[in-house]
Parts: sequence; structure tokens; C-alpha cells
Amino acid sequence: MSRSEAETPAEPSRALTAAEPPGRARPAPARPLATFLVQLIDGPAGHLRPSRQRRSREASERYAAEAKRTG
Repeated sequence: MSRSEAETPAEPSRALTAAEPPGRARPAPARPLATFLVQLIDGPAGHLRPSRQRRSREASERYAAEAKRTG
């Protein structure tokens, strides 16, 4: 006689269960990236700033040119 799954003892499980009943998700802010975008804007013309890598490279070139000039 074979046993059905209902008769088989359950093995220990590590299943995840919800701690809270599912509800409506919190609404996202209307402009979540606004402050981040403001940091990218350069000057009153409203152009985007160059990337950090480009700004770093340009600064290194200026420092090297100044070192050659004074040194």
C-alpha cells in the first residue's frame, strides 16, 4: 500500500513567509532624482557637467602643465 503526500510527514522547511499582509506599495516621490539632476547641471546655461572621469583628467592635465611651467 503506498502512502499519499498527505500522509507523508512534512520535512523541515526554510520557506520565506510574509510578515505583513500585502498592501498597497508606498507611492514613489514625484521627482525622486531631482536633487541628483540638479548636481549635474553646470551654470546658468543649464548644460550638463562633464563626467567625473573627464573632469579628473582635465584637472590632472592642468596640474601637470602648471608643474612644468613652474618647475
